[in-house]
Amino acid sequence: MAATQDYKPGDIPYEEQDDRRLFCKFHYKGVLILVIPILFGPILIGHPVLVCRFLYISICFYLFYVLNLMARGAVAFIYIIFIPVAGIASSNQVGTSYYNDLIFLVYGSIFLGIMMESSRLNERLAMCVIAIVGSSLKLLQIFMTVAVFIVAFLVHPALAAAFWMKVSQAVITEYNNAGILKMNSDERTYEVGAKPYPTRPVIGIYLTCCYTGTLAACFSPFVNPNGSIADAFWGLFSVTSMMMIMAAPAIMGLVVMVLWIHILFLGLFGGSVKRDLAELAGNKAGFKQAIADRKEALGPWPAYPIIVLFLIIVTFLLVATRKPRVFRGWDDINLAIESGFSVAVIGMAIVFFALPTNYLFCKYYVCRRPSKEGTAPSLLGWKAVNNNTPWADVFMLGAAVCCIFCAQACGFIALVAESLGSPDDKFDGQQFIVGALFGTLLTNLSPGTTVAKIALPAVARGGASFALPFATALHNQFLLPVSCPANIIVAGWGNIRPFQFMLAGSVLMFFMFVTIAGFTALLGSSALPLLFH
Repeated sequence: MAATQDYKPGDIPYEEQDDRRLFCKFHYKGVLILVIPILFGPILIGHPVLVCRFLYISICFYLFYVLNLMARGAVAFIYIIFIPVAGIASSNQVGTSYYNDLIFLVYGSIFLGIMMESSRLNERLAMCVIAIVGSSLKLLQIFMTVAVFIVAFLVHPALAAAFWMKVSQAVITEYNNAGILKMNSDERTYEVGAKPYPTRPVIGIYLTCCYTGTLAACFSPFVNPNGSIADAFWGLFSVTSMMMIMAAPAIMGLVVMVLWIHILFLGLFGGSVKRDLAELAGNKAGFKQAIADRKEALGPWPAYPIIVLFLIIVTFLLVATRKPRVFRGWDDINLAIESGFSVAVIGMAIVFFALPTNYLFCKYYVCRRPSKEGTAPSLLGWKAVNNNTPWADVFMLGAAVCCIFCAQACGFIALVAESLGSPDDKFDGQQFIVGALFGTLLTNLSPGTTVAKIALPAVARGGASFALPFATALHNQFLLPVSCPANIIVAGWGNIRPFQFMLAGSVLMFFMFVTIAGFTALLGSSALPLLFH
């Protein structure tokens, strides 16, 4: 057996191992990269040919992603290579699907969070949060649930996750510095020098930011996919009808989410997490003094974080008033052309790059010489963006969007709708369950807004008993980082892996499937009376 040596920059991320008996143990990822395509190869001989090719590529893609067999940035481009080769869609169409309105919304949300970090606004807001919750992780999780819910309901889950994720990271950092919580685990990262993995309590706080946003969006009239779902039903299904169906599942889901995260990540019923937190509890005695010293070190609010906070509020207002569905928004001015969320978010991001960090520039405009001459850096610099944007995760979200586009292009969506649905408007229990299952599957593989815009128009032709449970199931986005933009932002910044999302989201996904399907069956005829007889 070869001796393990210290890693150096450029070394491969695995230990050298010449014992053939331990080959699979040390090189199992490479083995699986070969085994998985061979194992599922028989799918390629099925019919319809294009559908089977799409299913084969997608199964390999998601297994590579979930099992972390390759770098995420490399896995993300599998569709770009193999979809044109398989004859499903052209490379131009596939490339365009990777960069749509949803992806630019994510970029804008990430830029907003990075600007908060650059201005240290997140640290100042963290001091305010700590003043409310103290050193209690349980109170912090409940606070984040309420705070994220409000912003996600009124604005957008992606912006809410980005904003509060940065605040929660700053709070966790203060806890770590005070010695009352261990922020990073001792687990060795997949790649040498990569960002360390968080501990379980930290994962629980981070997941609260994205899961709460998804639940808030379930019955919000301001955000998608509710608007996209209403459009797909040609005006027969309103946003208020969706709110009526989803209100109870969302509220009960919040309770289950808080309880499950307490059990799994915060040691509610004991276990190693509770023991680890108990060992660090002795450091809480000096926590108040440490926070007081930290506040003193931060000093009074300078112009930089004040400007940033003001621009964030402006961004929130622009997004909230885009197309709220309950009153006319600025996107309703021109009904011929849609202006998506990215218009407001990226537009404000340009302002972030353009404005300086202080008021020095104003003195030039009134012909006064500033007391301190020199250039003023912008609120957001590209170096900070380049270093702190989780590029690989955003590429993965683009690949997830491409998955639904390819499913539509190869005829998979239409095939399922025609085979399992029926244009008959009478209620059919079997079609209802299958529709709910199919919607839950697709919305965990790709964002619900994408599924609603691309797949739902075809699914709607399968009849109300199939299409309505499919539509309401699109809010069940908890199982993977690529299930929704809020998940991908939290996963990228928090370094949370797909299997951890599956562990945390499985119970919540099952609960939401049962409750959403149940309330859809109970209230569906009232919400969609024109399609049910």
